[in-house]
Amino acid sequence: MRASLQRWINNADTARHLRHFQFAQLPIELGAIDHRLDDYYISLVGELFANLHQPQVAPADWAQLGNAFLQFSVEIADDQLGDRGISREDATLFAAAAFYFGDFPASACLAMRRSARPANPASLRAACYDFLARPGTLQSDFSRAVQDELKAGDLDRIALRSAALREREVRALEEGPEVWIVARLLRGLLERFQQTNLRAVLPQGASPFWTPLVRSLVDRQPSSWEFFPSQIQAIRGGLLTNANSYAMQMPTGAGKTTLCETLLYWHLGVHPDDVAVLLVPFRSLASELKGTLVTRLNAMGLPARCAYGGTVPSGEEVHGLDQIRAMVATPESLSGILSAEPTFAQRISLVICDEGHLLDSDARGIGLELLLARMKSRAGAAPRFVFVSAIVPNIEEINAWLGGTDQTVIRSDYRPATAEFAVLQPLGTGAAATIRLAMHPHEAPERRFTLDRFLDRNSFTFTNPVTRRPNTYGFASVKTQAIAAARKLLPMGTTAIFAANKRGDQGAEGLARELVNQLRQPMPLPAPMDYAQPGALPPCIAYLEAEYGAAWIGTQAVRHGAVLHHGDIPQETREVLEALIRDNAVRLVICTSTLAEGVNLPIRSLVLYSVQRRRPGRQQPEAMLARDIKNLVGRAGRAGVNTKGLVICANPGQWGLVLPVAAQGAGEPVRGSLVSLVRQLSNFLARQGMSLSNEFLEGVDAVYPVVDGVDSTLIDLISEEVGEDLFVARARELAEQTFAARQLEPAQAELLRDVFELRARRLIGLRPTGQLAWVRETGAKVRMLASVSAGLWPARPNWQDPVDVLDDGLRTVILEWAWTHAELQHAVLQGFRVEADQVEVAKPRFFEIVRRWMFGESFVEIGQQLQIDMGDLLALHTRAIAYTLQTLVEQGLSLLARRLQADGLELAAGVSNFTQQLRFGAPNVAARLLAELGVRHRRAYVALGNAITQPGPPPDLTNIKANARDGLRQHEAEWRAYLGDLVYANTLKDLA
Repeated sequence: MRASLQRWINNADTARHLRHFQFAQLPIELGAIDHRLDDYYISLVGELFANLHQPQVAPADWAQLGNAFLQFSVEIADDQLGDRGISREDATLFAAAAFYFGDFPASACLAMRRSARPANPASLRAACYDFLARPGTLQSDFSRAVQDELKAGDLDRIALRSAALREREVRALEEGPEVWIVARLLRGLLERFQQTNLRAVLPQGASPFWTPLVRSLVDRQPSSWEFFPSQIQAIRGGLLTNANSYAMQMPTGAGKTTLCETLLYWHLGVHPDDVAVLLVPFRSLASELKGTLVTRLNAMGLPARCAYGGTVPSGEEVHGLDQIRAMVATPESLSGILSAEPTFAQRISLVICDEGHLLDSDARGIGLELLLARMKSRAGAAPRFVFVSAIVPNIEEINAWLGGTDQTVIRSDYRPATAEFAVLQPLGTGAAATIRLAMHPHEAPERRFTLDRFLDRNSFTFTNPVTRRPNTYGFASVKTQAIAAARKLLPMGTTAIFAANKRGDQGAEGLARELVNQLRQPMPLPAPMDYAQPGALPPCIAYLEAEYGAAWIGTQAVRHGAVLHHGDIPQETREVLEALIRDNAVRLVICTSTLAEGVNLPIRSLVLYSVQRRRPGRQQPEAMLARDIKNLVGRAGRAGVNTKGLVICANPGQWGLVLPVAAQGAGEPVRGSLVSLVRQLSNFLARQGMSLSNEFLEGVDAVYPVVDGVDSTLIDLISEEVGEDLFVARARELAEQTFAARQLEPAQAELLRDVFELRARRLIGLRPTGQLAWVRETGAKVRMLASVSAGLWPARPNWQDPVDVLDDGLRTVILEWAWTHAELQHAVLQGFRVEADQVEVAKPRFFEIVRRWMFGESFVEIGQQLQIDMGDLLALHTRAIAYTLQTLVEQGLSLLARRLQADGLELAAGVSNFTQQLRFGAPNVAARLLAELGVRHRRAYVALGNAITQPGPPPDLTNIKANARDGLRQHEAEWRAYLGDLVYANTLKDLA
């Protein structure tokens, strides 16, 4: 791009930001832009058409042009445009065309939809509009025909249409420049489309084989007619047709989900008897994909399912596996299914590992690595692996480990929406203090500019309503400046403020409290409620008050037009809050790393309050890894929602941590948590002069992830015929299949092999007693056997005797047994935020919380009755109840059931139902069944369950879903009054 035009675009962009940030007057040097709008516009048009003749134009230059034209189409007043003869419709078309030529089709669609649909559907302009905007109903014959030809795979007709457009362009010269301009653009658009459309990129793309997938992509909203450059690079790099394993590094938002959907469709079509698995790290992501990817695969005739319940698979998760072709699962759930159903494991021929950088994620990473090693070492042929991540710089190493080659690595830096970076820079002190915004500080000097006095004393001055005197809200802290900066960004679109921690003054909750405090004063900063949809908030506020109380900071945030979002908030509530953001009902979200964990939210701007985490017991904060920051900032600017994103570092002292990301640095390599833990284990044993033993491995909770993963891996290999020596040899060989084995020093690698050998001998020892079958069939952990046999089994004389699931004696026995496990005590102490010497004080409080939870009390009821801070209660529920306790109970009771079966006895129904009723907080069987059938709101399934389970004859639960739905409709007024509008409407959908 010409340097003079680059300066002009920079100045216009500076002026644009100043207007967005409500500066009263532009600096003199920028005010001149308003007087030369026509010259600026003509220069942009000239650049656009000059670029059409250039063989290579950088995508970033096309994006700059597109965004520059958007200023004319969106922000400049009609009278200013009219006085200069500038057409808003032309500017919009030029913006959309520039984005499309730069391979930003989602931004092109978004830009074109800002224009009114042309009145004449037969015009060339209408063809351009429909081609770029992709409305639900196409009116242009041209675009309708192109869409039909794409669906049918008639690429020859599209080629003929392109040739006809060349002739039409020649004739347009005789009709006038305006017609020619549109004809020239339409011809260029279709020529670009011939290279990037779905059929042109797919192997043998015209084949009817692809028709169901192509129709699905084209018919959804937003409609996809072409692939992104990152997707094209992967497909043309052999991702579909090459049988080798692949590894892909693609930025967030670059189309990984659609690419995975395409790969699943291809693989299952070519291998009709096989199964493909998509591994995702978090339940939230699996839940999201259940409603999108899984639904679409089923609609295309590929039976698909989600599994993300727990380590012991539920009956629903293992039922009918012989009919399943595709599965989306968390590693923990898949590991349990593979142990319980070995035949299913043999059918898996493709494993896609999404968010693969989580190999470095503590216990979860160890479990993932050992699961991949387990499948990699499968008898016969190993499945094909596709490893996907936005942020793994050493992806070649991981690809080689999984069986790939140098030719099967795909690297892409394509982002469908460009990202800008800025940093707040405080200047001066006291009343003279100001905060400026330095834009593009990492780029070449010609791209940088500074917005002086972005925040200053005037931003925080208000009139005290009592004294009627001016007061100034203290603004020296980074937290205050971060909230204020986010408020100033609201006119530009949805804004997120990120905190590395959840709780405390320095966490997301502290930011939310700062926002509420600021909004109590009538400062001149934009208020989130001014950009919210007031009608959409009352149902959500009523829901939050009923669940968590009016005093909870999450409720207060929504009442002020903002959302608090972090991992301790239950999944059902996160989905409610995410809907507010997706529907643009709220524009401000305060969040933690949940924003980077696969949840797709339409974020325009991101304010980084802190990229340093504070850990319990540590004096110094811990800096986030550059690759994790990169994953986070990738959420700013979403395809089809924004044409660009803005990331502001609020703490200039932490800009050094963000700079490598802004400068597109590689980031830290992924090594895996397993290699780190083995090294720590080696050092510990050396310091203590200890030798490794199974007693040690099953007695130290820090090494449980390794023990559990190794056991699950080895169980797949063991059989009744294999002897101990041969099995041990296989186990040691299997240790070599881990990613850690490639990186460890020889002595440490030998230690890893020793761990595998010890666990192999432990498993062999279980075979004569029949306990190996128990573990295999339940998916439970081997280390739980001793605890169940010595602790849980003798704790109750007759486990087969009928008992109510809510019986105090039953619950106490189970909880007392679970409390003997160090991991539960640790989780409870973390939830209460107390030290280890408070463990006996925490125990009875925790037991009482569990009792109330299982009796169906809401969080607000539990918190009020026990005087527990809501943040602590939610943390306790997430870490201790919903994960650690749930896992221990489901494992323990599943092994206990097998122990009884060995004696010809059956575990009482009240005991076997305990696990699920603990999981859902359901006080009766009816409530549990409704939860299992998909009623998402606990308030609804608890109330419906209680209504169905009235005193009298046992209820008929065979048609419980239909009966519950009918009851809601027949008594709508009463149910709506109790549940609230939001829960009532959602529950009717769930029961439909």
